[in-house]
Amino acid sequence: MTKYALVILTSENNIGFKLAALDTYLKHVPDNMDIYFIYGGNISNVIPCKRAGISYTDIYIKTPDSISNLHKKLFGFFRKIVNKDYTHALKIDDDTFLYNVDTFLEHKISGDYVGNKVLITNEEVIRNKLCTLKNYKIRKAYKGELPNQYCSGECVIFSKKAIQTIVSYKGKEKYEKFSLEDVVIGNILQKSDIKINPNKFLNYEHPVEIRKFFNLYDKHYTKINEGFMRDCTQT
Repeated sequence: MTKYALVILTSENNIGFKLAALDTYLKHVPDNMDIYFIYGGNISNVIPCKRAGISYTDIYIKTPDSISNLHKKLFGFFRKIVNKDYTHALKIDDDTFLYNVDTFLEHKISGDYVGNKVLITNEEVIRNKLCTLKNYKIRKAYKGELPNQYCSGECVIFSKKAIQTIVSYKGKEKYEKFSLEDVVIGNILQKSDIKINPNKFLNYEHPVEIRKFFNLYDKHYTKINEGFMRDCTQT
């Protein structure tokens, strides 16, 4: 049976996004999906949690909790789950809203690395990706190696094979102090000949303001469920 880890990279400063997700679309995760919020910190820790009947796990990876260290948080998490029975991991950013988390598992997932493909046609733009974002005080460009293409990191699916490949990879990308998480992951998988399959079934919006989570929830979940209940009553 397919079993998923839903991986949400976040930080303690972004508690509002976490609570908004738990109060909206995360209410509808399938039974075969486990929810993880991934933080950086001074020590490694695993904390089982529950909110309004939703079980989830906070995981702290021993690494500085900064935007340029997201790759280390993801590497650390994948090391923790590589031997578990997950067939896939769905990784999203905390300011991503999933429109159809309740139904997308009904679709057959083809490929080991699934998401929205970004072709690198302008190297300078990619290297200065964080420098141009006003929310982050990044003063330097990314100097690491670039792939030809990668999956945009706000929403991407990794198969167990892809996770095993990332965990076992020994290249310098895993030790970069400053990196672009989605770019470096794409580079590792490209070097391992794992191809990108385009996402054709998982719908989402990114970036989303905290208050908009609830508007999107009403539109994509609450009203649909209310309509379903009315149809059942009328039959």
